Parts: sequence; structure tokens; C-alpha cells
Amino acid sequence: MTETIGTISETFGRELRSFFVVCLLSLVFGALAMAFGLQFIVAAVVAMAGSGTLGLLPLVQVLLGWAAAVVGFRWILSSAKILKGVNRIRRDYRAMEGPVSDEAVTGLIVRMMAHYRENWKTIWRMNLIAILGGAVFLALGVVNILQGIAAWYAGTGLMSFFAFFAGGLNIAIGLAALLTSAGFRRYARAWESRLAEAGQSEETLKKSMEQG
Repeated sequence: MTETIGTISETFGRELRSFFVVCLLSLVFGALAMAFGLQFIVAAVVAMAGSGTLGLLPLVQVLLGWAAAVVGFRWILSSAKILKGVNRIRRDYRAMEGPVSDEAVTGLIVRMMAHYRENWKTIWRMNLIAILGGAVFLALGVVNILQGIAAWYAGTGLMSFFAFFAGGLNIAIGLAALLTSAGFRRYARAWESRLAEAGQSEETLKKSMEQG
């Protein structure tokens, strides 16, 4: 029994650390999304002001930058809320010393299930925001690459280099956001399954007590 509890405790600890990292990365990517979105808006507006014309590509860049900034802001709020609850449970788990008792592990698991139950809408919203944020950054990356190609053919090598660099960075952030979304989906499915099992156990206990 002790070995079983120890195994459950270790598995729960690894899961807590992994989910904490996913939430932390989500918070970082949200901040990057908002920062880069604002940066692209400013860059596009400056470019249009310098040329004196409303080009289609800078206008698309402004719209995508605005979308990235909004998505990033929402992303930060949602990530901070989930991270706060997970960090409390993780801190209490790390404070345990020596062999962890059955009651202690069960109590933390119940707290984590309650945290998910209270915030499942936010977690799935974060999943959607991560997907949307990834798509926006991938689109920004494609726009940057097109700008780099245009600058290359125009003979402005330095501008082409910066455009390609920004395109690669945006594509990397977009892919990371999609991976973060996959992490949220994996943990959401796992905790939903556990909640369903707990609900079935409660129903079985209720029927047993009624029959008794």
C-alpha cells in the first residue's frame, strides 16, 4: 500500500510540475503576444506615415498586430488565474516531508480536481486563445517573410534580414503556442476523466447507502 501511495504521489508531483510549466509558458507567450502585437502596430503605422500611402501589407500587419495584442492580454489574464491556483497546490505538495500519507495525497488530488472544476471554462478558453494566438503569429510570420522577399528584390538587404528574422521569430512563437494548446488539452482531458470517475464513485456510494 505504501508503495502504491508513493507511486501515486510521485506521479501527481510530476504532473503538477509539468502543468505548472505549461501555465508559466502560457503566461510568457501571452506577454510576448501582446508586446509583439503592439510592436507590429507601431512599425506598420510608422511605415505608412513615412510612405504617405495606405499599403495593403502594412494594413494587414496592423490588423494582425491588434489581434495579437488583444489575444495576448486575454491570454495573460487567463494564465495568471490558473497559475495562481496550481502554484498553491504545488507549494503545499513540495512542503511535505518524509513519506507522504494517503490522506495528504488524496487531499491534494481533490484540491486539484476542485481547481479544475472551478476553472474548466477558463482552461478551455486558454486552449482556444493559444490556438488563435498561434494562428495569428504564424500569419504574422508569413507577412514578415513576404516583406523580406519584397525587400530582397528591392535591393534593401538590411531590411530583408530584419524581416526574415522577425518572420522566423513569429513562426517559432506560433508553433510554441500551438504546443502549449496541446498541453492544456491533454491535462483537461485527464482531469475531466478523473472527475467523471469520481462522479461515478459518488453515485455508486449513494446507491449502496440507499440499498443499505
